[in-house]
Amino acid sequence: MNMFMRKLFSLPAIFIFLLFILVSFDHMSVDRIMMHMESQSLHRGKVVKVEAELFFYAMDARMVTRYIQPSHQIMIANNKGEVALYNEKENSVVYRQGHEYSTESGMIQFFLQGKTRDLGLSDFGFQQMNTEFKDNLVITEWFPPASLYHLYNRIELVHEDFMPIYAAYYDANRKLAKKVYYSDFQYFGDVYLPGLVTEFNYIGNDSIINRIRFSDIRVNHQATSPWFNFEIPSDAKLRN
Repeated sequence: MNMFMRKLFSLPAIFIFLLFILVSFDHMSVDRIMMHMESQSLHRGKVVKVEAELFFYAMDARMVTRYIQPSHQIMIANNKGEVALYNEKENSVVYRQGHEYSTESGMIQFFLQGKTRDLGLSDFGFQQMNTEFKDNLVITEWFPPASLYHLYNRIELVHEDFMPIYAAYYDANRKLAKKVYYSDFQYFGDVYLPGLVTEFNYIGNDSIINRIRFSDIRVNHQATSPWFNFEIPSDAKLRN
């Protein structure tokens, strides 16, 4: 497996953050969506840039991600947590499976489902315990179910004009582990989507900053591309 593949499957902070795209639009006006994504990850003074195009079709909850930079790869994911990474140049494919790869477990999905009040936290058993009003902001604290005590102490959400603009994740030791800012919201029919997501991950005395920008967002009849129906060739070589 090449370096790009190893990063995709070992560092979900950015890439799984994309699988976040999307599923279950039954009650929405959006049934397919495509967009351009550019991300920058800063760690210890080094910047890693990723550029991709995303294609999601609601009927089968399938997302195709066409990576343009740093390497030309194609990722296919579904709501079962099955993911395949195809290298067109080598005609090879790597398969993985896990709930973290599911198209149902991502952040953007919750915007598309209209779950902006809690970003899907209640779906994972979190309960809202505290609410504070400050200026034009609504600040809520969410406490995890017992099954997640080993991961989280609490999660704080901040809303402005009914839109989430900030989330803070505190680990089991009550230390700030991650904070996320949502901005540049765009409106598409029934759906608001953040055009920019900035994430800070804290690991001990170190930190990783991820900045993800979405652009050229198209929905329904405006979203047309053969990539929606891309299939991995049957003669692709299987890699571990």
